[in-house]
Amino acid sequence: MCETPCGVKAIANIGRRGFRYQGFEYYAGCDWFTFYFPDNAARLYVFNLQGDWEKRAYCRVRLVDTGGVDPWQGGIDSWHSKVLFLGDQPDITPVEVNFSSLGQRWRSEGDLFDWAQVEVRRAWKLHEESHGDQNWYSFSSDSDTTAPLSYEQIVDVVAGLALEFPYFTWDECGTFSQNPELVQRKGIKECHCRIFSNRILEQVLSQASLARLPPDMDHSLRLSLLTARDTSPP
Repeated sequence: MCETPCGVKAIANIGRRGFRYQGFEYYAGCDWFTFYFPDNAARLYVFNLQGDWEKRAYCRVRLVDTGGVDPWQGGIDSWHSKVLFLGDQPDITPVEVNFSSLGQRWRSEGDLFDWAQVEVRRAWKLHEESHGDQNWYSFSSDSDTTAPLSYEQIVDVVAGLALEFPYFTWDECGTFSQNPELVQRKGIKECHCRIFSNRILEQVLSQASLARLPPDMDHSLRLSLLTARDTSPP
């Protein structure tokens, strides 16, 4: 499938930031532009939107926090945060921004953290309702953007921020907080999915809207509060 003219412009802008274009590929039901970060193995994936990349059609964002026991991964305790960009018309393709780990097998020798994988992708699930119990929660918070955004602008915001955060630094052991000298010496900035989501929102929301967002709460604490709510006497 060929890139649209608008797509070519946006992809060229990513290249000017120093990202290394790796090619065009198909996975997860989408066509993607694939990039390596300028000087490391972290990845940026941008799905090929079929439409006008310059149309300022995105006027709302949705912060989604999910977590709990994941039966699809053997019952492990998991959590994730992401940002959805929603259009002003029902025919506008919803967009999702994900920040995650590329996986331990891609680490460089001696690295304490995984490289990051950043995706600007089609949002297949919109998380329109919030719910939670002692096993799983999914909370959504909607806000209007300060100005309508185009897909090209969303991609540019994500690519610009991604350069600051080539590492996914969260783990159960708290490795980042336990190695302050190392992270300072190497200039590693703390980042996980909620931190990156917050940075995206800071670029597109007013201060008043940011103040209304739910706090970044540890997922185990959130589950314990939901458990207490569900088991408390009426």
